[in-house]
Amino acid sequence: MLDSRSWTWIFFSVVPLALAAAGLLLIADRPMPARNVPRPFDWIGFSLISIALSCFTYVFSQGSRWDWFEEPRILWLSVIGTAAILAFFGQQMLAKGQGLFDFTLFGTEDFCFAFIVSFVAGAALFGSAFLIPSFAVSVLAFTPTDAGQLLLPSGALFIGALLIAAFLMQARRVPPVATVPFGILMIMGAMWMLSGSTIQSGADDMMAAILLRGAGLGFLFLSITLIAFSDLKSRNLAAGIGLFNTGRQLGGLVGVAALQTLIDHNVAHNLAVLGANVTAGAPSVAERLATSAAMLTAKGMDAAAASRGAASLLGRAAAGQSTVIAFDTAFNAVALLFVIAAPLLVGVKIGLSRLRKHV
Repeated sequence: MLDSRSWTWIFFSVVPLALAAAGLLLIADRPMPARNVPRPFDWIGFSLISIALSCFTYVFSQGSRWDWFEEPRILWLSVIGTAAILAFFGQQMLAKGQGLFDFTLFGTEDFCFAFIVSFVAGAALFGSAFLIPSFAVSVLAFTPTDAGQLLLPSGALFIGALLIAAFLMQARRVPPVATVPFGILMIMGAMWMLSGSTIQSGADDMMAAILLRGAGLGFLFLSITLIAFSDLKSRNLAAGIGLFNTGRQLGGLVGVAALQTLIDHNVAHNLAVLGANVTAGAPSVAERLATSAAMLTAKGMDAAAASRGAASLLGRAAAGQSTVIAFDTAFNAVALLFVIAAPLLVGVKIGLSRLRKHV
């Protein structure tokens, strides 16, 4: 659709699916909800968190484009967002349980642990989902449709991993936390495999890693979802779902913003390093320029234009190689995220368990 239409149609394309989902929910049989004592809606808290999330969403999505705090708009939105979130937390504490969010959920060990894991996993999920199509479009010259189709087969592995994990937990009584390490290792392995991509790579070269990533996400996200909601009561289940998804989305925003910045800085750095080593007097450079100039001359260009064209082709090749190295670094960064986060998450789990015993 993007190849023949515009970005706008991407947002409209989900409308039929949303309407169909709403219709199915309306006709589905469901138990009558328990009657709870109604409480007034927290408009102040809603306004503060809306301002904070709107500011942070813009900052994280556009910060790399505008060189972060070098742009006054990004700086002021960061200040406003920080002030709004601090005011929100203060207002929620003063509300004494009548605020917008039920923060007593974080008193549950499993939910607190799953929320932290969801933040890290969100960074890996959205970060890798950003890197793979971006690499395919900007380096391999894929069309947007081809880049989307590159990720499509991993959906089958994702669903398969969900079914396998569900079977293990239901039929074999495997605890949900047991599949988390498998998901983490699969995603790490996939990102490490993708870090070896080159400008000559194709869909077949990347497919094994992409499929492995899909399977890893299936094992990881079902587990942390079940861990998060296993001990929640019906009265705070909706609040738990909202907080859990918010943590995952924020993790994704931070992950994508960090990877965008890493790529931009590495492209500039790599191009400077490669440019410093590509000197006109080097024999290999002179040979490359002469070969390119001869090729252009054979196609009908005059000698002066062919010489300029050869230099331009060499510059484009250096820029392309700089981008490849930057993306490979970003793929490795996602893998290293779990290398650093895994022991920290284990430490958090142990700390939460000990804290619960002392309370």
